[in-house]
Amino acid sequence: MNCLEKAVEKFSVLDRVPIGICVLREDFVVLFWNRCLENWTKIPKTKIMGTDITQSFPHLSEPKYASRLKQIFAGGPPTIFSSQLHKHLIPAWLPNGKLQVQHTTVTAEPAPEGGYYALVSIQDVSDLTQQAQNYRFMRDRALAEVEERQQAELAVQQVNDQLQAVLDAVPGLVSWVNSDLCYIGVNHHLCAIFNQPPEAFIGQKLGFLESSLDFADFIREFFLSDRQADRKVIETTSKQIQGYYLIAAQKYQQGQAVVAVGIDITEQKKAEKKLQASLQEKEVLLKEIHHRVKNNLQIISSLLKLQSEYIKDHDVLSVLSDSYNRVRSMSLIHEKLYQSSGLAQIDAAEYIKSLVNNLICSYQYLSNRIDLEVKIEPIFFDIDTAIPCGLIINELICNSLKYAFPEGKAGKIDIKLTTDNRGYLDLEVSDNGIGLPADFDLEMSESLGLQLVTNLTNQLEGQIEINSQTGTVFKIIFPKKGNICPVVSVA
Repeated sequence: MNCLEKAVEKFSVLDRVPIGICVLREDFVVLFWNRCLENWTKIPKTKIMGTDITQSFPHLSEPKYASRLKQIFAGGPPTIFSSQLHKHLIPAWLPNGKLQVQHTTVTAEPAPEGGYYALVSIQDVSDLTQQAQNYRFMRDRALAEVEERQQAELAVQQVNDQLQAVLDAVPGLVSWVNSDLCYIGVNHHLCAIFNQPPEAFIGQKLGFLESSLDFADFIREFFLSDRQADRKVIETTSKQIQGYYLIAAQKYQQGQAVVAVGIDITEQKKAEKKLQASLQEKEVLLKEIHHRVKNNLQIISSLLKLQSEYIKDHDVLSVLSDSYNRVRSMSLIHEKLYQSSGLAQIDAAEYIKSLVNNLICSYQYLSNRIDLEVKIEPIFFDIDTAIPCGLIINELICNSLKYAFPEGKAGKIDIKLTTDNRGYLDLEVSDNGIGLPADFDLEMSESLGLQLVTNLTNQLEGQIEINSQTGTVFKIIFPKKGNICPVVSVA
């Protein structure tokens, strides 16, 4: 019986063990190859036994393997090829397509003919290695999560400390309140006013220190509303805190909590009351000034009217009449101002309609045959715009009434005031009378009224356009001033 047959007979008991077993002679010839290795490597024992193992696995001839195997052949102590450093001593493929991770032990086994064989025991530790890796991964992840949580808690604490520092620096009373109207936090200003530590507020109902009940009512109503933010001025008269406070409130945590900031505006309120009283006093004085100016202008217009009754010369009478109308137009402005609530602005439509009605009264003998139509957009004038604009309308309407409809001719006069999207106002005074002479030149005109129109248009920084193809059209375009604004209707 040769050594191969002797080895098979000796080691046949290891043929069915669930680990890979092979026996090598000192010349690296395979003497035994069990079924487990056959299944792992798909190499039948009949093919590999009796051959040099390095023919099937050349890497075993490398010094790191061969030198350690030679120590075994010399009867040395067992040697281990761990799964960490030598994962695939006899490469084998798993069903998932990956290489098997192996833990290999090589021991010296006495040979019948003398010397030693190398008994190679191979354990498949793939599952065990994967479980170890999974454990390490889970351990590392758990440690990382713990560290992240600690870092997050530290960051939250730092943010809370920073927020508390900021809110403590706010020159006002800051409190956090939950939907049960209980304090969940306060800043040091609020604590200092009531001489209480922050802990004394936590969990207490609003008003527990006999503070303003208006604040509790405001917060209660705010919680019941759909608003996310609100503000209110409240007056508090408690022992610890007195005066006016502007309360600004903001919801958070899906509306389940509110942060409120109270700013002391007592001094501002006092100043506001003083200012209001001063403004009312000045308003009374200003109304009195406008009233007196209006009265003085009415005295002048009355004198002119009275004087005209003694004038027989038609030209002089015309001059007095024109002067009367001019003074009356300015008097009307001051009358509108002291009757208005704003004192600084005049309703353009109301003023121009009153002005036109006064002119009609001055020319009663024409009122039956001259139709006047006024179309004014809702605009407010200040006095610096109203006076020149009113005088321009006065001159142009008087000019039409006197010259556009000779010999009892009937006609129509239109007055329009509109705005455009360029920031300009368009004033148009037109009639369907006989028109201007063919050689008419505004700059060369000797008419005092038209010279006034030119000068007043320049005062408004405007331009004049004249069209006399059908009747006469005076169109004056001038820029809106910053204090000219549209009328706001109050429902």
